[in-house]
Amino acid sequence: MAQRIADLPTPALIVDLDRVDANLRRGRAYADAQGVDLRPHTKTHKGPRFARAQVAAGAGGICVAKLGEAEMMADAGLDDVFMPNTVIGADKAARAVALAQRVRFAIGVDHPEQLVQLAAAAKGAARPLEVLVEVDVGAGRGGAAAGEVAELLRRVREAAGLRARGVYAYEGFTYAARDRDELVARHDEAQRALLAVAAAARPWLDGDERRGAAPTVSLGSTPSLLAAVPLRPGITEMRPGTYLFNDLQQARWAAAGGRWEDGLGHAAAHVLASVVSIHGDALRPWRAVLDAGSKALTSDRAVGHDGHGLLVDHGLTVARLSEEHGVVEGPGTERLRVGDKARVLMNHVCPVVNLFPVMHLVRGDVVVEALPVAGRGFLV
Repeated sequence: MAQRIADLPTPALIVDLDRVDANLRRGRAYADAQGVDLRPHTKTHKGPRFARAQVAAGAGGICVAKLGEAEMMADAGLDDVFMPNTVIGADKAARAVALAQRVRFAIGVDHPEQLVQLAAAAKGAARPLEVLVEVDVGAGRGGAAAGEVAELLRRVREAAGLRARGVYAYEGFTYAARDRDELVARHDEAQRALLAVAAAARPWLDGDERRGAAPTVSLGSTPSLLAAVPLRPGITEMRPGTYLFNDLQQARWAAAGGRWEDGLGHAAAHVLASVVSIHGDALRPWRAVLDAGSKALTSDRAVGHDGHGLLVDHGLTVARLSEEHGVVEGPGTERLRVGDKARVLMNHVCPVVNLFPVMHLVRGDVVVEALPVAGRGFLV
């Protein structure tokens, strides 16, 4: 007999495959409309099963966050991998070069010392290690300043074992946009900054052999995809990740910048939790306790939302978290009953997936597969 969602022990991570399929189509349609390559980031789902689905749906390659994830994907047959992240240490440099001998692999750099170590590891390698220079376009995290990029690329060109494929950026500061107009304006600012750097650095770029030696100019996150942000000519690649599953902080962009409630139907992943206790009366505010706390939902917040997740079938918010418990408060809480199971839409799905050893794939109310989270806990 098929297992039903209601039969799952809680807390459990559930993923609706019908919604995943729709999200795959939406990602491909946006990339086609913008005329860019789609290279989704796999840090959201953390496994080859969905990476293969993304490639089958038209992605030219994938992104990973860690070398361990890249090695896992290569072992599983994914043969075009970019790691838009930087590493330091001779051991990691050697692993990056080894990956480039197995599959088409590229890695990010934003500091000369990284290049020294990568070049030393790549010396004498049969195949060069491709690199892209990360540019800080306003996120204030990783990335070289615009004036530093040409010098970094010059050093790449001088290293026999390295090849300069292009430049990339992460426009994470756009997440704080209050509405679609502001999102578009912020994203356009990031695009213009990256394109200016790419134009100035063109003499130092080897380019992408698969694009006729044209350089890769890569950016793009889930909000830009969901809100259909226009991309300027010269942007060649986009790297959304969360779009496959979505979460509460993406709901307003999934609704194309409209009411965030209208975007809830695009969320494919939820944490299934049980009501284990409920208290309150005419004199005391009602509160319900779930068996899903920070070890299941994380403590991440979502821009524009209070609390730690939404009980989507009840319109209630997880107001507080401890490690093992989530506390639901507010009008309507009194309608819950001990033993009820509730789907909680998490604020940020990527770290939530990393907390669960298994995700339960469902169609309708039937569990069709218990899929191990293959990349769970990869730190290096």
